Amino acid sequence: MENEPSNDRGSEPHPQELISISGIPPLPPPLPCLPLSRINPRLVPPTPPLRIKASTARIISDLGKQSLNVSTKVEYLEPPFEPCFLFFYGSLMDPEVLQTIIKLPELPIVNNGLIEGFTVKMWGIYPALIPCEDGEVHGTYFKINKLAHFLRLMEYETSVYTWCSCIVRTSCGETLKNCRTFCWAGDPQSNELEAGSFNLLRYQRYFKNSVVRNCSSAERTSRS
Repeated sequence: MENEPSNDRGSEPHPQELISISGIPPLPPPLPCLPLSRINPRLVPPTPPLRIKASTARIISDLGKQSLNVSTKVEYLEPPFEPCFLFFYGSLMDPEVLQTIIKLPELPIVNNGLIEGFTVKMWGIYPALIPCEDGEVHGTYFKINKLAHFLRLMEYETSVYTWCSCIVRTSCGETLKNCRTFCWAGDPQSNELEAGSFNLLRYQRYFKNSVVRNCSSAERTSRS
């Protein structure tokens, strides 16, 4: 006589046996735990990106811009103005024009001199000083003692020119160091510049009066 299956829970078939009976393939065994040294880094998923709140991101961005602005200001900070000789090679060689521009009470006394390492091209009716290794430019020089006078010269020259350091050799053979002059602020090879030289007599004849008259008129208007 065959033994009937017992209802004891201990005699129930193992889950793996039920899987094999039903025809479903058995589950694969779990992967072994490998040491970190044997894990292929290419198979490890990358770390998800750090999520930052929009308000926090704006604060970080603003701080970065402030740091950039501070470093830029420090890098391009100009030295404080000190009295120095200014070399002129164009319209400012005329004492009356110089007096009008910087608003001097009396006509200034200018002296002749030259600078080396530069040459002149023409920007319309005005000369533009550009670097030239073996060049020299003749003109006049005058000592500027006040920052206000220098700022007026910068305004007259406009942003087309920028000041640069130079050494003036006087007509007496004396060398004046730490002088300043205004040179072309753009590309020396710019198509805006043409070959030529500045003719002071021509400027005084055809253009000087309009410059002096306009500056004097603007001065009277500002006082009224």
